[in-house]
Amino acid sequence: MNQLPYDALRILVVDDEAIARLILSRPLLELGHQISLAASGNQALDMLQKHSFDLILLDIGMQDGDGFLVLDTLRKKEELRWVPIIVTSGHQSEAQINRALELGADDYMTKPLNIGFLRYKIRNFQRVISLQKQNLQLLASVTQKQQSLEDRIALEFEYSSRIQKTLLFGSVPLAPGGLFTSARAQAAQGINGDFIEIISVYPDSVDIIIGDVMGKGPLAAILGADVKLQVQRQISNRLSLGNGTRFSVTEIVNAIHGTLTPKLIELESFVTFLYARLDKAHRTLTVICCGHPPLIVLSGGESRLFGPPNLPLGVMVDEVYEEQQCAIEAGASVICYSDGLSEAKNIHGEAYGEDRLLLELAPYHQAQWGANALVELVYASVLRFVGEQPLADDLTLVVAKVPEDGALHSRLRLPRALDRISELRGFVEHFAQELQLSAELTDKMVLVAVESFTNTVRHSSSEIINSALELQIRQQDSMVWLLLEALGPYFDPGAVPLEPLDPMDLSREGGFGLHIINALADSVRYSHAAGVNHMEFGFHCQA
Repeated sequence: MNQLPYDALRILVVDDEAIARLILSRPLLELGHQISLAASGNQALDMLQKHSFDLILLDIGMQDGDGFLVLDTLRKKEELRWVPIIVTSGHQSEAQINRALELGADDYMTKPLNIGFLRYKIRNFQRVISLQKQNLQLLASVTQKQQSLEDRIALEFEYSSRIQKTLLFGSVPLAPGGLFTSARAQAAQGINGDFIEIISVYPDSVDIIIGDVMGKGPLAAILGADVKLQVQRQISNRLSLGNGTRFSVTEIVNAIHGTLTPKLIELESFVTFLYARLDKAHRTLTVICCGHPPLIVLSGGESRLFGPPNLPLGVMVDEVYEEQQCAIEAGASVICYSDGLSEAKNIHGEAYGEDRLLLELAPYHQAQWGANALVELVYASVLRFVGEQPLADDLTLVVAKVPEDGALHSRLRLPRALDRISELRGFVEHFAQELQLSAELTDKMVLVAVESFTNTVRHSSSEIINSALELQIRQQDSMVWLLLEALGPYFDPGAVPLEPLDPMDLSREGGFGLHIINALADSVRYSHAAGVNHMEFGFHCQA
C-alpha cells in the first residue's frame, strides 16, 4: 500500500491491554507515524499535558475508569479542542456510539479492529490534518500581517495623540497679560482636531484662540496644528513691523482666513474658530466667532452668551469677519468651549447643552471662584451628565478671569497627587525669597501649604480625584495670604479646636495636620459654595 504524500502523524494510542496497544502500534509505525502509548486514561491525560499529538486512538472500556470521562475531559481542554479522536470499544450499541460522538469523538470503531480499515481512516485524517495545518499557517500569516498593521495604526495613533497634546493643546500659561487662565482638554476615543492657543500679545491683555477642525484622525490633528501655526505666524508678522499700533482681532482673523480657506476648500474641510481678546487695561472683550459656539461672560452678576455667529473658516473665500466688543469688569470671567462640551450626550441621547452650562455656572455670582475652579466645576458636571457613555468628540474648555484690582497673585495649578508636594514647596519658597520673608515665616507658610494640600488630596472622592486644585499667594499690607481652592465636600480647617489634642494623634479626621494649620496661621478664612472649597491662610509679616 502506497503512503500518500502527507506528513507523518504523532499518534497517541490509549488502551489498558498491552496486546491491543501492540496490534495498533505496529502497522502505524510501518506507515511512518510516530507512536506513543498510554496504558490508562490518567497516564494519557498526563502525557497530553507534556506533549502535543495529531491524533488520539482512545479505548473507552479501560479498567481504571470511565473512558467517556477521559473523552469529555479532553474535549473541554482548549488546546485539545481540534485534535481528532477515534474511539475504540468492544461494544457496538447505538447508545454508546451516540454518546461517544456527542462527547466529541470524531469516529468510532469496534473491536477487534480492522487494521486495513483503520489505515484508510488515518490516511483520511492525514489529509484533514494537513489541510488544518495549512490553514493554521495561513491564519498565522494573516494574524502576523494584521498585527503589523495594528502596530502601524497604533504608532500613527500615538503620533497623532502627541500632536494633539503638545501642538494642539500644549501648556496653558497661568497669568498671561495679567489675567488668570486655566484650561481642560479631554480627547475623545479617536484623534480629533480641537486646538487652543493662549498668547499675551500686548501688556495687560490676553488673546484666546479655540477651534475645532472638521473630522477625526491624523488629518484633523495636522490641520489643527497648521491653524495654530498660522495664528502664530500672522501675529509674529504684525509684531515684526514695529509700527507701534496694535493689530485688531478683525485684522488677524481675516488674515488667517485668507491664508487657510483656499487650502481648506481644496481639502474639503472646515474649521470652527473663536478668537477672543481680553484687555485688562481697557476693560474690554473683543470676539470673532467663526462657526464656533459663543463664549460665556460672567460679569456684574449676570451670565450671558457673547459672540455673534459667522461662517466657519474654509466655507467661503469672500467671507469678511467683523469683531464684536463689550465691556468687562474686574472679577469677571470668560468661558470658551468646544461643541464637544455642549453636545456631549448621556445614555438617553440627551445633549448637555448651553442652558445646562449656564445653570451650572449660576452660583459663580454668589461666590466668585478662580479660573481653575470654574474649569473643574464645569468639567466634573459634564462627566457626571455623560456617565458611562464615551465622549464622541473632544471636550475642550478655557477660562480666563480678570483679577480684582490690586497686587497680582502668584498662581500654581496642581493635580491631586502627593508626589507634587515638592513642587508646592518650591512655589511657596520662591515667593518668600522674592519678598525677602524671614526663614521662620517661610517655614510656617510651607507647612500650612503642605498640610492643607495633603488634607485636600486625602479627602478627595472618586468623582473629583482627577481634578486639579489651585494655590495663590499674595501680599496685602502687613499680611501674606495663601489661598487654596478645590472641588470637594464641606471641609472647614478652621473648625478644629487647638486644645485639647494629643500632638501624636493622627488617627482621626481633622487631627494633627489641621492642628498645625490653626497653630501656625494667624488667620484662617473658609467658605464653601456649590461644591468648591475656598480656604485662605493669613500670616503677619514685616511691612
